[in-house]
Amino acid sequence: MQNYPRVIELLEPLAGHRLLKGRLEHRDVLEWLGVSQWLQGQGDDARLTFAKLILEWPNYHLDELVYPPDLVRFYDARRQEMIDLGVVDPNRDPSAKTRLVLIRHDVEREVPTIAYFAPFGVGQFANDQPGKGTVVVVLEVLGLATTAGTWLAIEGLKDDSGFIRAEDEGKATALNALWLAGAVIFAGTYIYSVTDGLLNEPEGAESDLRYEFIDIDTLPPPPDSAQIELLPGPGEVGLGLGVTF
Repeated sequence: MQNYPRVIELLEPLAGHRLLKGRLEHRDVLEWLGVSQWLQGQGDDARLTFAKLILEWPNYHLDELVYPPDLVRFYDARRQEMIDLGVVDPNRDPSAKTRLVLIRHDVEREVPTIAYFAPFGVGQFANDQPGKGTVVVVLEVLGLATTAGTWLAIEGLKDDSGFIRAEDEGKATALNALWLAGAVIFAGTYIYSVTDGLLNEPEGAESDLRYEFIDIDTLPPPPDSAQIELLPGPGEVGLGLGVTF
């Protein structure tokens, strides 16, 4: 009878009920509840309800012949958003026993401080900044090539006595200025590389959080009881207690 407030009142207690999960009746409950919430202007509530529906049935679509086009687009946009975020996989086997699990990947960089004093962008590459490290390498190579090339050119202007001929003094002066410019480029880039690397050195481990569908059978079993173990203390100093339950 299009009495949407009454539908919401009746179905809200059933959404997510443990005895209904995975059954087609639960899909109907979530669909009717989300539709009623949307038609009542409760957009945020409808988004949450449709999210539950999409999590259980990623390939389910609303009937375009039954519902308004705006509602169908609203549902499809929510489904596509969850696919783009990796929350649901539309290609997974619905009969597979999978569970959406939050995975934390810890990355700890063990780079000694002395390594940041190395040339050619070692500090930037160690800090996972390859773009900045590439620029440092190019500038330092350019500076070294300039100093080496001009030094060889100046040596070529010297006569057998080891002095530069008077007619080549102007050329030698220009080459010397170019040598100095190359040395300044290399030294300045090296100082920047060391300073930037030390200032941006990561502190401790970096954590990467992501959701993945994991086969339930491959998950390690939970411990039968609480377990206590000795661990390194904060900052690797002293001892600490780890509790698993």
